[in-house]
Amino acid sequence: MQTIYIVGNPGFVALHHKRLDDNSKFLRGQVSIEVPGKEVQLFWVHDHSTLKELKRAIGADLIWKYRLRFYLDLEEFTYPHEETVELNADEKALMKKVMLSLA
Repeated sequence: MQTIYIVGNPGFVALHHKRLDDNSKFLRGQVSIEVPGKEVQLFWVHDHSTLKELKRAIGADLIWKYRLRFYLDLEEFTYPHEETVELNADEKALMKKVMLSLA
């Protein structure tokens, strides 16, 4: 069995329970980890099932509406990598202009 952690905006847990209650491929679990402003759900998935099948069972509409993120291991879930945003040359010039106007 593979463990999958799902994190999303509040409200998604009750809705996807309705879609997955009759699906024996995915077993719901309990998570004692809290993420501020988010809901967390744990699933155990049979080895022959894929993450793509779980996402298909949940549905694209819920994934997008509640901004669901899927994690395959506890380390990735508890210590997410910070997403860095690089500014292009035009954005850097604009930032410099704004900073100079504030000084």
